[in-house]
Amino acid sequence: MTSTMSKILIFGGTGGIGESFARALHKMGKKVIITGRREDRLGSLAKELPGLETYTMDNSDLGAIPRHANTLIAKYPDVDTVWVNSGVQYQGSFKSLDGFGDEKIINEINVNLTAPIILARYFVPHLISLGRDEGTTFMVTSSGIAFVPAGLFPVYSPTKAGVHSFMVGLRQSIKGDDANINFIEIVPPYVRTDLDVANRLWHAITPMELDDFTRDTLKELEKPAKELKEVAAGTAIPRVRAWRDAFNPLLRMGG
Repeated sequence: MTSTMSKILIFGGTGGIGESFARALHKMGKKVIITGRREDRLGSLAKELPGLETYTMDNSDLGAIPRHANTLIAKYPDVDTVWVNSGVQYQGSFKSLDGFGDEKIINEINVNLTAPIILARYFVPHLISLGRDEGTTFMVTSSGIAFVPAGLFPVYSPTKAGVHSFMVGLRQSIKGDDANINFIEIVPPYVRTDLDVANRLWHAITPMELDDFTRDTLKELEKPAKELKEVAAGTAIPRVRAWRDAFNPLLRMGG
């Protein structure tokens, strides 16, 4: 699939998985546009990677997403791949009111689930309208936790499960053969990034190295896009396989 990707827009590209793939795709000669909240980080990446384009936005500001989406579509009308990667993760307990603040719950749901759905609303029709022979692609990063929840992350887990369900539904409701668009869910395991900087588990669980995750995922993305639904790596692979083996017989509409 990577051979048909020409211009890629990555939401959340200033660190972790988003930055790693932005670097890798830029190195492959792709045109890459990244978004992020931190203007200083966007600026430093643009200086380091000639030709990389950047756009400042905060996915937690749901009311501003339509304006940003329309601006990006107008500025990059020929973008053929949109990847929603931005996300936040909090640990907490519901045993007491002190374990989880309302603002964290709202922010985690907004960034991880609501924002990707709103972005899909704006970008999926545009990607379809391109009528590109090679097809277009809409991708969202979920998590192995979407398939087997983790009690340490009581809000993050359902937001990622929601992303997975949303992507299955998109495939079912918008036929790839008719619209020539592919919906691909990127499923990382626990990866060594700053996502969980406040509550790292590195002392208890060995994370997959970011470079290894990027390499393995790009290898999978070399396959034809029509063959790809969930693209997993590391310990997320058996989780995805178990779900597919259990539910494939029930997914009669190509989800």
